[in-house]
Amino acid sequence: MRGRCVRLLLLLSLLSFILFYFTTRQSSECQPTVKVAPRALTGEERAVLVRERCEQYPRLQTCTYPTRGILKRLLPVPEKRAALCVMGKTGSSNWKTLILLLRGRITEEEAEVPQSCMDEREMNMTYPHSKEYWVDGGSVQLVNDTLEKRTLSEHIMKDYYRITFVRDPLSRLLSAYRDKFTGTSRDRMFRVYRNRRTTLICDSLQILIIERPDGDLIPQKIYSSMEEELNRNCRGEEQTVSLAMFFLILIFMPQDYRDKILLDTLVNTHFNHMLSMCDHCRMKYDFIGTVETMKEDFVYLKEKLGIEYDMPQIHSTQPGVKSKQEIQEMWNDLPYTLKQYIYMYLRDDALAFGYQGYESHIDDSLAPNHFEMRTKCKTKLDRFSV
Repeated sequence: MRGRCVRLLLLLSLLSFILFYFTTRQSSECQPTVKVAPRALTGEERAVLVRERCEQYPRLQTCTYPTRGILKRLLPVPEKRAALCVMGKTGSSNWKTLILLLRGRITEEEAEVPQSCMDEREMNMTYPHSKEYWVDGGSVQLVNDTLEKRTLSEHIMKDYYRITFVRDPLSRLLSAYRDKFTGTSRDRMFRVYRNRRTTLICDSLQILIIERPDGDLIPQKIYSSMEEELNRNCRGEEQTVSLAMFFLILIFMPQDYRDKILLDTLVNTHFNHMLSMCDHCRMKYDFIGTVETMKEDFVYLKEKLGIEYDMPQIHSTQPGVKSKQEIQEMWNDLPYTLKQYIYMYLRDDALAFGYQGYESHIDDSLAPNHFEMRTKCKTKLDRFSV
């Protein structure tokens, strides 16, 4: 009896050992296949990635992206040996306010005044919109002395820590449309600007339908969409700019004429390609942050540059704008062919800054790219000169 118990204990011990061996072996064999979520890029890593992509894809640095207006957007901070290139709808109001703080041009109390409490006239007369706050070296372009301007530019290129921020290209344009075309502010100046923008876009769409500068490169269904949008939004008692009209002008209007339209609407910096505005391939930035990671990026920059302030929270969106959900529904209702062209229009920004999913929406049948074909170096469509 006693021998039977001993044998039973030995058998149980053996079974326990076998079970433990195969369990731990299976666990160790499976361990290498466990996937870890990728770490988000830092701003400095993203800057290196952009440089590599500029070299890998020559189209990102062609002459269709001229270095014009970059001095206006380049804001130096000599106290920190840094410079920031600002673009609309990438948190620029917050950063411009912070720079004015760092340079002693406004007080902390002024920075805390919410712009949502101001009408458009007040906003245009105060920071960060008024030129008054950016003279005397606040902006490179507003340096009056030519030699001083050249010296400052050389210092920025050689010695300064160069920073810029980007945003998902489609999200940025939808936000710009929401802010600039759907507001219902009762402020007189806002209504004047909004009506001017609307009239310009309606008239321009009419010209585009009549002239057809790209001919057969634009499908007939797109021209049909233009006609439908004109009838629906421009030929009634009250003119409006629909989301479809906004994209039709951006994508299909010849660039020379389109840029003039956007300049006259006073909001062109909110709509132009990010690559063209801060010229990322030539400037070789040290840090490229994103709106999506703004909080983490600022923590890093605050420590690196020794920034003594928190980021100002400026809410400059016009009152009465449509909700983000309403804008998303408008996007969902756009024709699929138009969406494909929109993704094509934005794909270079998406490629350069690492935003995924744009190429998958582009059909090869859309090639050749009509706006790439008509924006050759030094060509000008005189029929659209204004």
